[in-house]
Amino acid sequence: MEIKETIVDRFGRIVIPKKIRDDFNLEAGTQIRFEESEQGIVLKPIHGEPNLRWKDGVLVFSGSALGDLSDALAKHREERARNILKP
Repeated sequence: MEIKETIVDRFGRIVIPKKIRDDFNLEAGTQIRFEESEQGIVLKPIHGEPNLRWKDGVLVFSGSALGDLSDALAKHREERARNILKP
């Protein structure tokens, strides 16, 4: 395994060298998972179906939730109900 280095820019971004992007089939929009360990940070691409897609003019999320969304859903439903009931 060859060691590659890059720099974090002022916005917190890093550039993954082209050879690594090609080797791991990383394209614009590829989701990356960050895993922390005592040795450092591991970046793992998440390949598969895109989690966001347009369906009948609406952007739909088809992935898996990473936590409890019940509070967020309740708040969103209340907001939608208020907007529908506005005079």
